[in-house]
Order: sequence, then structure tokens, then C-alpha cells
Amino acid sequence: MKKKVVLAIFTLQGNGAERFALTLAKGINDAGHEAHIVYFKDIIDLPIPEGVQTHFFDYQKFRAIPKFMRAGIASKAFDKFVLKQIGTPDLVLSNLFPVDFILCRSQLPNVHMVIHNTTSQEYAGRLDNKTLAQLKNIYLSKPCVGVSQGVTDDFKKLFGSENITTIYNPIDLDSIHAAANEYVPEINGPYIVNVGKFKAQKRHDILIQAYAKANIQEKLVLVGTGELMEQSKALVKSLNIEDKVIFAGFKKNPYPYIKHAKLMVVSSDFEGFSIAILESLALGKPVISTDCPSGPNEILLPSNLVPLQDFSAMAEKMGMAVKNEKDFYQRIDDKFLLHKAVNLYLNLISESK
Repeated sequence: MKKKVVLAIFTLQGNGAERFALTLAKGINDAGHEAHIVYFKDIIDLPIPEGVQTHFFDYQKFRAIPKFMRAGIASKAFDKFVLKQIGTPDLVLSNLFPVDFILCRSQLPNVHMVIHNTTSQEYAGRLDNKTLAQLKNIYLSKPCVGVSQGVTDDFKKLFGSENITTIYNPIDLDSIHAAANEYVPEINGPYIVNVGKFKAQKRHDILIQAYAKANIQEKLVLVGTGELMEQSKALVKSLNIEDKVIFAGFKKNPYPYIKHAKLMVVSSDFEGFSIAILESLALGKPVISTDCPSGPNEILLPSNLVPLQDFSAMAEKMGMAVKNEKDFYQRIDDKFLLHKAVNLYLNLISESK
């Protein structure tokens, strides 16, 4: 029987969770079911897969409501919106905090919250008793899904709850390869690449310092934008490597940049999963990554990992990888493929009945 799945997300602007929602929606449709994406802020920067239906729920008008009342009022409006525009769903997947804050009060059937990051790391330094109580009110209200085993383990430890299962973020090999062939980046000479938002979690400062220390001929291409981009540019200037580092900006389709790179490097302090690693492997590229509390070490071999915040170790590994790329290449485990994730998410429907 055809199932109806709603994926709720704040915007369709970004990379990780946003690309996850679009990829899973495509996979659900391809499996003969019906996927709908409901987004809260009217920004779409990412390509929408053919056949995936999108619906704009205008959350902005609820911003004037005091926060202690907002979730209850907005959740009722969200439920009414879904029932009118889509019908009764078999499964609702809530993605990221602004949406989770609302959908924790939803009365729609079978609402699950997808946890995209290690919560203890995401709220590090501000996880006092009040904040923890607020998060518990949200995330213990519905069953949850962790996008990696590390995310799930962190959730269980932080909240003392077993009401969470692990479903790895999937990749769609065909779509990635097709998108990677859409254009060729205008970059002269070989380069290594990083794709990610310029924010504290991603530690572009570590990557830039490691790149400067590695002293390799390949350029460094940084794909993305964010609040710390100017700070990263200042660091590049201070290290006198402006002629070797390219700030490419946000790309709706970053895959050609990955395809034509020699190497992908991930420098994050923490990741929920890092789907960019899988996408790079799908395009036949080796990946060097920090050994985050979750994500990279569930995908990559130990030889491809370096300790957190150790730019000297990262510099050494980058130098080795550009000289001997094949030594760092690895195949993708089938458990990360799209059809596997689709089946596991659809199983949440039968488990709820």
C-alpha cells in the first residue's frame, strides 16, 4: 500500500540535513510511495528532485507569539496545514531544532525527530540544567532517529532514553554522479577540497593551518559560506597563502568540485555523520578527516583519520594522501545506500501500528 511521508525542515538552504531531506524524499518516491517536504522559511537554494512535492508553511507569522506559547499554537497550525495540503500522513520526520521545537507538540500520527548532530557537542558550553530540561521536553516527547551510531549513543547518554534508533544518512549514487558531471570548476591546477558551512564546528582554522604547514603544491578550495568566512580569509592572509586558497562560496551543486579534486579533507570538531565524506567516496575520492566523536570513524578506515585539532597530524596526512591517493581510497558499505535507508524509515510505519 502506498505510504505518505512528510519531511519537515526549516529551509532548503544548506547542506547536511537539507540534502538529507531531499535525498530521502526522492528515495521514498522512487520506491513507489509519496514524499512531501514542508519547509518553514521561504528559501530554496537546493535543486528539488523531480516528483518531490514541496509545501511552504509560513512560520514567520508565529515569531511574534511569546516563546512559551508559540509551540502549541504553531503546532496546531502545522497539523491543520498538513491535513489540508497533504492529507493524513503515515510518517512525519522532523529535522533540526526550530522544527523540532514545534513538532514536539504535533498531534499528527507517527512523528519522529531526526537527530542530525551529537547533541552534547552541539550545546557544549551552554548545556545548563534549564537548557537540558527544555531539550528533554522536546526530544523525549517523540521517538527519535539518530543519523549515526555515535549520535544515538550520545542521545541515550545525555537524555537517559532508549527511544531512539539508528538509520544512517543515505546517499543516492546515481544522482551524485549525474550532478558531478554538470560542469567543470574553473580552477587551474590540482586541488584539495572542503565542503561545509563556515561555523565553529567545522574548524576551518585547523584546516587552513594544516594546509599551510603541509606546504603542498595543490590548492585548497573551500566550498561554502557562513559567519566565520571573513575570519578564515584573515587567517589565510596572515599565513601568506592567499594565492593558494580559493573561497568558492556556496554551491547549489558542489559535486563537480569534489569530482575534480584530488582529496576531500574534513576538519570538524564534531559531526552528526558528515554525508560529505560518503559523497566524496561515491565519486572515487579519498578522504582525510578528524576522528570526531561520531560520523567519520563509522565510515572511514583508521588510516584516514587524524586526532581532533591536531593540525600537524592533518598536515602530514594530507601530504601523504596527495602523493599516494590510492592508499587512502575505500569502497562504500551498502548500509549507506539510499534504498537501505528508505526501507528502514518505512519500517517505522509498521512498527508504530
